[in-house]
Amino acid sequence: MSSVHIIGGGVAGYTLARELVRHNYAGTITISDPQGLPYDRPPLSKTLQAEPFAPAAWYAEHGISLLPEMVEDLPLPDSEDDWVVLATGTTPALLQVPGAQHARTLHTAADAAALAQVLDSSMFGLQVLVIGAGLIGAEFASTAKMLGAQVTLVSNTDAPLASVLGQDLAQQLHADHAQRGIRTITGTVASIEADHAVVDGERLDAELIVSAIGVQPETSLAAALGLGIDDGIVVDGEQRSPSHRQVLAIGDAARVQGARRAVHWEAAMEDAAQAAATIMNAAPVQRSVPWFWTDRHEMHVETVGEFSQAATTIIRRNRRGKIQTVFGLDHGGRLVAASMVDGGLMAKAVKRLIARGIRPSIEQLEDPSVGPRELGRNER
Repeated sequence: MSSVHIIGGGVAGYTLARELVRHNYAGTITISDPQGLPYDRPPLSKTLQAEPFAPAAWYAEHGISLLPEMVEDLPLPDSEDDWVVLATGTTPALLQVPGAQHARTLHTAADAAALAQVLDSSMFGLQVLVIGAGLIGAEFASTAKMLGAQVTLVSNTDAPLASVLGQDLAQQLHADHAQRGIRTITGTVASIEADHAVVDGERLDAELIVSAIGVQPETSLAAALGLGIDDGIVVDGEQRSPSHRQVLAIGDAARVQGARRAVHWEAAMEDAAQAAATIMNAAPVQRSVPWFWTDRHEMHVETVGEFSQAATTIIRRNRRGKIQTVFGLDHGGRLVAASMVDGGLMAKAVKRLIARGIRPSIEQLEDPSVGPRELGRNER
């Protein structure tokens, strides 16, 4: 009987299993992950809780085997009916300073549970130091503050996530931390002890220190299997490894040849859908315009498209003068990116306009009275 062995129970691994079930795959499906029941990663830094994609009964109903194991090596498939799919995700980047072992990370359900236990069992005003103000750092700092902690957030820039959100909105969102009672420091960590860190010569006392300086692709298993690695597990458009046609890689650990590695939730789902199409010998998956979101301080922030393609940006402000939306245009005036705060339907509208190559007028983009349905109307 044919088989699919999925290594990793994040959104990519789970979505592949779900897609195979949806397409009535007749072989066996196995998911290996040391965490056991597959769960969604984004809620970890937002709520410090793991949210399973489906109950254990769903896997039993569809004959999917869940193996709570760390896979460090395995035999490569020797039949065209058998597949190994690496959905190994990422591992936290580690601080390279003296005492870095004193800083915790937030990457797994176990990490989230441990941090939640510290915050829940501590007195109001627990001193928390967060190093890194990107996606995870900003979200955890917001969560810790809402749980009553006294939070200091250290970043090496005053505009974290600028490459994703655009410079202007990234700066505004980072500055918003201070308005919510979080102290922000732009500087470099020199050393860490159990109860403090030194940043640009200043001692910052803390009862809990969390490092959130980014992630890197988890490629150790791919390396053990002799697969090609270059900023991720190298794959072609079908998610196949050029090193072995029956081995696929999907999600944050994978990188399509000739493209940048995509590290976000929707891209992982599309990778999984393409892997299912490859296994089932079905038509290729049509990729959508990139979409990313984050939640912090009760704000929902979305980005559509790629600001790396933008030559100019247009800012739309709300009645209080704060940035509501940033639009990115390429040299030809085509809409290629947008980021927004509590944008409602705007993200979906922008996604359609980017896909169509629309050139909206500057006046439309700046005018807050032009809603998602009107944006880009009658434009080329």
